[in-house]
Amino acid sequence: MAGKDYVAMIRAKPEDRQDHGVKGMKWGVRRSSSQLKVEAAKRGEAKPASSSSTEHHGSETSQARYARLKAQAKAGGASSMSQEDLKFFNARTEAVAKVNKLNETNPGWLKTTTKTVLQQAAQRQMQAVADGIAGKYISDPILAALKDNSAAVAAESSTPVNYLGKHRAKKK
Repeated sequence: MAGKDYVAMIRAKPEDRQDHGVKGMKWGVRRSSSQLKVEAAKRGEAKPASSSSTEHHGSETSQARYARLKAQAKAGGASSMSQEDLKFFNARTEAVAKVNKLNETNPGWLKTTTKTVLQQAAQRQMQAVADGIAGKYISDPILAALKDNSAAVAAESSTPVNYLGKHRAKKK
């Protein structure tokens, strides 16, 4: 596998280079939000539209924010939530539902599984009994009657009168 990586590096062209990061970013340097705001102001960038809602949630924990938004949604105030709040609330609600589903216990699973298995076994057994009865009392007599009937039909067709009657019927 290392050989394939080496070949790819040899065939790489300068225009294939990919940069990851922000222009002017220095690796390993972390800046606070106030430093980022000062630098954005120096560059002439405007504040983001949702800055008021981010400032509102700055000291609020995720759990407290979710509880506040949940209460607001239950009270019918979901239409007044910001786009950021709606996204957060929906994502958190889906995540909580998934975790609850993973952790749920179903005490009746054994009962329902056992019931399903027994129903399937009973159905297979009843089908086997029905097939046996059909084979013994219905199929065998019908096959025997067909064999007897075919012998009678063969005997009829060998008589000259019947042959002529069939021949005349075909001409009409």
